Amino acid sequence: MAGQGSSRRRRRAPALDKAERRALLLQCAMQVFAHRGLGAARHAEIARAAKVSVPTVFFYFPTRKALVSAVLEEVARFFTEMAETVHGKRGPAPELILEHMRAFADGVDTHPDHTRVLLEWSTALRDEVWPLFLRFQEQIIATIARTIRRWRIETASERDPEAEDDARLIAATGYVLVQMKVAKLPNSRIERFLHTLVRDTLGEAKASLTNEAHISEFNVAVG
Repeated sequence: MAGQGSSRRRRRAPALDKAERRALLLQCAMQVFAHRGLGAARHAEIARAAKVSVPTVFFYFPTRKALVSAVLEEVARFFTEMAETVHGKRGPAPELILEHMRAFADGVDTHPDHTRVLLEWSTALRDEVWPLFLRFQEQIIATIARTIRRWRIETASERDPEAEDDARLIAATGYVLVQMKVAKLPNSRIERFLHTLVRDTLGEAKASLTNEAHISEFNVAVG
């Protein structure tokens, strides 16, 4: 009987190393922050979500500032890698901007917690989080501007080759796209909005001989 009782005992889950434990806690923190907000989420809530003790959460994130910073750094990492992956390709800027904005909007479905935290972060003007958002946003703008600048040089565009203003407009409009996705607007309407954005920021590019075909295809696509 003793042997049977022992065999019926629930086996303990394998121990996680520190990196795995921190990653798990950060995942739970992202969920809590997405639903409770940047100003309301606490260590105790994350402990309950992760099914660990509160001291365990404090061991990995000793202060609330450290906890908030870790969550925001993860959000920034995800969306920065998204931008760098798309804009690291060689291709016409209109196509890359469309791909980037579609991926950004799709985050509502693929990474809803990251997206919800980002939306709140983009309007959180508190001193402890706003400078972090500005640094993240400027990195995204610089990545988009680099693609536009290359495209304008290659196509001998008459527009400003620095492209910062257009990149800033595109980056800011990404949040409108997310709102449209959250509102469950039809994909056809979102696509129309996207093409209008890209046409208004890039559509006046003058084609060089090597890129004329790309621009012609783009103009047909945006109508």
